[in-house]
Amino acid sequence: MKRSTRAALAAAAVALVIPASGCASLLSAQQTAEYQYNGGDGAWNVENEQVKVRGLLLIANDDDVAQVFFTVVNNSDQDADVEISVGSATASETVPAGGRWVQNPENAAAESEPLLTENYGGKPGDKVDVEVTINGETEIVRAQVLNGAHPDYQDLEPTGAPGDDSATGVVETPGPEESPATAP
Repeated sequence: MKRSTRAALAAAAVALVIPASGCASLLSAQQTAEYQYNGGDGAWNVENEQVKVRGLLLIANDDDVAQVFFTVVNNSDQDADVEISVGSATASETVPAGGRWVQNPENAAAESEPLLTENYGGKPGDKVDVEVTINGETEIVRAQVLNGAHPDYQDLEPTGAPGDDSATGVVETPGPEESPATAP
């Protein structure tokens, strides 16, 4: 076999192997053009048999008020009593068997009000103690405190203080038809 024929066969073999190995995905426009942010910055995961706490996170403002975010997933066949305490805030819920509890007012599937806390013992960049009780078993876990410095968290900084009727967990931005001077 001629040297040029062998070189052509080797090049053809390499051209067939590279796409099959997944290396071609590095050149794919879909891989490089689509960005999806999965917020897991320092979020702590707690597992108690079949009940799991995911995405435990605090987003704080400059006044040391933080909004608490988490998801509880109950994969068991029995209801689970869950309580989460951090600083001045405590939230509790009976999560039905096979159900979930989402503490995120921005999530359309969640029917939760903002959970605001003070005196949580940290500032953005710190990890703070959070008490998680699942069916009477308590565990202290560490959760990350972040602020609106990251673009995906800017709208999640709380306004007001816990117990304040005007407090919200979401910064209101006027719509296109409203100007800042006329926004309620």
